[in-house]
Amino acid sequence: MNFETISTIPKPSYASGSVDNIAVFDRLDELSELKLPAKIDFILSILCEQGTLTLEYDTTSRQLTSRELMVLKPGHVLHAYHASAGFRGHVIVVGTGMLGNTLTAMSKVLPCFLKYKDTPVIKLTPDEIAMQTALRSILRKKTSSSGHLYRDDVIRSILECLFYDTLGLYASYAPSRHPAEGMRRRDALLHKFIELVEANFQQERSVAFYADALCVTPKHLSASIREASGRTAGEWIDSYVLIEAKLMLRNTGLTIQEISTKLNFQNQSFFGKYFKRLCGQSPRDYRAHPNS
Repeated sequence: MNFETISTIPKPSYASGSVDNIAVFDRLDELSELKLPAKIDFILSILCEQGTLTLEYDTTSRQLTSRELMVLKPGHVLHAYHASAGFRGHVIVVGTGMLGNTLTAMSKVLPCFLKYKDTPVIKLTPDEIAMQTALRSILRKKTSSSGHLYRDDVIRSILECLFYDTLGLYASYAPSRHPAEGMRRRDALLHKFIELVEANFQQERSVAFYADALCVTPKHLSASIREASGRTAGEWIDSYVLIEAKLMLRNTGLTIQEISTKLNFQNQSFFGKYFKRLCGQSPRDYRAHPNS
């Protein structure tokens, strides 16, 4: 069967502002761009407060009931969904780029993140559902607001809080074991890759370096990382470098030349071109207007 890949994040009618990698809905049918069947290229999180929601994806079907939470990673194929008349809940769509620019220690959360595929649905306690509902309600209000100078920063912070709370819930329902135990080979490779990136990104930006360290080819590494996470190996490396550069520009008195040296660029000009390609601003402009 043919299906299209949905990679852009659709916006509800009330949305405004510049955060383009996240949207919050009441129902899946508000995703007007979601023409089924469709292969999703974003993270889909559904919290069922009341009623039922049945989803058919890949080769299976799951029904969410009251107080159940479901998270689907990029790569799943959605075929159909049906909500009961009394369904009430929250549907959150998050682009992988949003998380990559928010979470700076992915190796600590990847084991739980990878659990989403094998255990997509968990049952929450009344206290857990209350916390999730509160966070999601705040996130929705902020994504629908405008005019706040630090609106985007607030949204990213709420999303990070919600993400860690969700990871904690999944971790509590998963058996305790070493992070790499029981993972598929592809997912274990992703976990090891992220650990290597966190340890080496300030000095090494080449996919070939990480592929060599993991005893695979650069092509195999990029394809495997893309399949497991929705982003290529190069995109993950770039996200770590960009986050670190932004932190240095915003929170230190280092010169741009000193920052480029710390991040192992050949010179300030090369760093400037790299930063502008990823950020859309020069390092100097970003330092002067970090929230523009």
